[in-house]
Amino acid sequence: MNRKGFIAGVVTGLVTILLLGGCNFMSQNKAQPKSDPPQAPQATDSVGKNKKILIAYFSYEGNTKAFAESIQKQVGGDLFAIEPQDAYPKNRDATIEQTKSQVESKYKPKLTNKVADIRSYDVIFIGTPIWWYTISPPVRTFLSEYDLAGKTVVPFSTHKGSGLSGIDKTIKEIHPTANVLEGLAIGDGQVNSKQADISKWLQKLKL
Repeated sequence: MNRKGFIAGVVTGLVTILLLGGCNFMSQNKAQPKSDPPQAPQATDSVGKNKKILIAYFSYEGNTKAFAESIQKQVGGDLFAIEPQDAYPKNRDATIEQTKSQVESKYKPKLTNKVADIRSYDVIFIGTPIWWYTISPPVRTFLSEYDLAGKTVVPFSTHKGSGLSGIDKTIKEIHPTANVLEGLAIGDGQVNSKQADISKWLQKLKL
């Protein structure tokens, strides 16, 4: 091999080595896609905003309805009006006479409507006027028609001086495996002036 051929061969070999080395370097240093850091599990509120709420109530003079609507404004949820098939007389004195015998006999009047899927609710507010120191007959019917086992049940009432009248204990007797929370009673016609009390009560329930 002459000198020119030898030099040409050496140059060709060096170029090949440099090219191969450069390719290898580039493949090793090519930017790799960065993986996202593992996300910490999100904390969930075991009682609050992930719960589905039903606010069921019977209202004769509109007081319990106003209470129910106030609750809905603050915690959300679905309103459900409990409606007896046979409406009570508009005359209050006549209603008093009728309901006295119904309460004493624990009579359960038929209702016109039903909750489509009570099982889908986690928290159920139960509202009633206090009649003869206990829940109204339509609410007794409502409580007897559904299985509230394991549900969180919150009673509320309107009254003319008899307060809550132990309706939380009455509900517990009907549904011994329900989680019955502290209720609140508001005097008839006082819902608007008791908004602060309602808010304080709801906050205490941690709903």
